[in-house]
Amino acid sequence: MKASKILTTGIVCLFLAVSVTRAQSPRHFRDSLIARAVKQLIDSRQFIFFVQSVMAPGGQSVPMAGENYTFRIRTDTVLLNLPYVGRSHQAVTDYNQVGFNFKAGNIDYKIKERKRGGWDVTIPVHNSTQVSLIVLNVLKNGSATLHLTPRNKQPISYQGNIAEKE
Repeated sequence: MKASKILTTGIVCLFLAVSVTRAQSPRHFRDSLIARAVKQLIDSRQFIFFVQSVMAPGGQSVPMAGENYTFRIRTDTVLLNLPYVGRSHQAVTDYNQVGFNFKAGNIDYKIKERKRGGWDVTIPVHNSTQVSLIVLNVLKNGSATLHLTPRNKQPISYQGNIAEKE
């Protein structure tokens, strides 16, 4: 009888220890792993931002289907393939060029950590006729907001996620 009480008490203690460990660590552990992976992507300067929606200058959000629209960082080069929704300050002569589709090299890439978590990546673009400034606000979970300041159009924002380069 004494052995069965000890065995029962041991099993209960083991069950409680496993339950408490499972209740506390998986989410926190997973979140910290994701945050570290996102930070590594930002520091590597080698990632892709996939657009999920476009925030028009008037405040209306337009969802984007699929993975067709991207912003890519490759060390010191940016590649943009993004739609544009808004007003232009110059007449459109080629409707295939309504969005942003270009490559700019020799960029200045600055990372600033946010107080509440996440990072701001600022990229002034000096050698493009389309965009003068790119700001990417990245959260610890990999979701991000991309803000573009075009040279001849109203500023525009994109919501999406960052991922490893292809």
